[in-house]
Amino acid sequence: MSLRILHFPGAALRALLAGMALCAAAAGPAAAQGALEKVTLQLKWKHQFQFAGYYTALEKGYYRNAGFDVAIQEAGGSAGDSISAVLSGKADFGVASSELALRRGLGDPVVVLATIMQHSALALAVRGAQRKVQDLDGKTIMVGAHDQELLYYLEREGLSRSRVKRVPQSYDLKDLTEGRVDGFSVYTTDQVWFLRQAGFAHTVISPRAGSIDFYGDTLFTSEGRVRANRERVEAFRDASVRGWQYAMAHPEEIADLILTKYGQRLTREHLLFEAGEMRNLMQPELIEIGHSNPGRWRHIAGVYAEFGMLPPDYSLEGFVLDTGNPGQPEGAPWWLSGAIVLALLAAMYGTRRLWLRHVPAGAARGPAPGNAVQGTAPQALPVAAPSSLRDAVTGLHTSAFLHEALAHELLRARRDGTPLGVVLVELEQLDQLQEAEGQGAANALLASLAGLLQESADGIDLIARLGGPLFAWVQPGVDAQEAGRRAAALRAAFAQARAWSGLIEVSGTIRCTVRNYPADAGDAATLLAPP
Repeated sequence: MSLRILHFPGAALRALLAGMALCAAAAGPAAAQGALEKVTLQLKWKHQFQFAGYYTALEKGYYRNAGFDVAIQEAGGSAGDSISAVLSGKADFGVASSELALRRGLGDPVVVLATIMQHSALALAVRGAQRKVQDLDGKTIMVGAHDQELLYYLEREGLSRSRVKRVPQSYDLKDLTEGRVDGFSVYTTDQVWFLRQAGFAHTVISPRAGSIDFYGDTLFTSEGRVRANRERVEAFRDASVRGWQYAMAHPEEIADLILTKYGQRLTREHLLFEAGEMRNLMQPELIEIGHSNPGRWRHIAGVYAEFGMLPPDYSLEGFVLDTGNPGQPEGAPWWLSGAIVLALLAAMYGTRRLWLRHVPAGAARGPAPGNAVQGTAPQALPVAAPSSLRDAVTGLHTSAFLHEALAHELLRARRDGTPLGVVLVELEQLDQLQEAEGQGAANALLASLAGLLQESADGIDLIARLGGPLFAWVQPGVDAQEAGRRAAALRAAFAQARAWSGLIEVSGTIRCTVRNYPADAGDAATLLAPP
């Protein structure tokens, strides 16, 4: 294998440095004058009523009154998913779902600020009226990478991978309506509208039928930002909740606002349908908007642990921020400093184009830099203990975690009589790259491979770095032939991948070894032994 190392062009470097200097010159006076604090809120999907409260807080001046100049960023682009964007410092606040509990249990420093949807909108739309979940036995369903609650529900109903074929989500409802799949993961607040308008006969099946009742959309931030200044985080939270209170009280006004300022991708009727369905999931007449129950989060994390995604001794300490009464922004001081440190860091590391979608690079893990208010000491917050469950460079599971998790998967495979595929992935000539260009370049390529593995994985797959250049990809319910096909696709994709380390671009190749239970071995140690 040969490693291609391309040095950053001088003109681009000069432009980058000039941009950094201009940023510093412009931000310095603004910070000194006490300007509004610029922050970014990363959404989890496109602009629609699902995020109406944040638009309202911006347009009604709630954020400005709290001292914030807020940029609301819809999904897509280089930021990646909302959790990765916040942990990497590309966003200051984000909207995500119950996978926040999984990430915290694995050591990622995310902090819940306000739960907007008391129940998840995620469900399965199944072809035909009055269907039952058992009707999916032997059928094909289309699910997304973050649809774990649906997969767990099917597992609880006895519909393992061997009984239901799962294919990656295309986000095109025609795959369901034209018969290419029998089930399709949907948001009841959104895609169900299209199915009803088309008169398509379908049944919506919710994981709540199997006692898997996850939270839905939740506002969150990083532990680093809370530690830097808790009062500012509370101010943003309270302004957001006020926005949601107004939006749910005036849905028609806010639907018109979305159409005017955030695009006409959806019709007014669709937005109002979304508002009504969200009210059913939020229950604002019964539950205060933004309320988060730590016990409920522990239950959600317990479901992840039940299916081997978290160890039994996971910790959620410091996960939910207790800020008293939401929606009352009065009483907090608004004088603040600028965010120039964050801006410079973003510019310096912006050239690291990594193939990361679900898990950020190791260099970007941990608390994102916070914006401290002048004259205010950082507020204390329990810090998540350094976790041995995550590799520091790639953010993947460690070998210790995987050996334990794989033992549980083998027990399940024996019980269900299903196969289990293991692909050992070795990054070739990593030592040569490290010697030639340093540890940073080696780490960038490792992180690139980790991100591509995450993109290639199914929702219940397990991925870990076993050490050095060696990774493991565990695929429950997958036979040797299918595991080999996946390995070949991964090799081809990585051969085209490029990763930035500072001012150089690196690439590499991988070698894959495919093993299978029960054909090759029946224990975790043998299946994971180095090739």
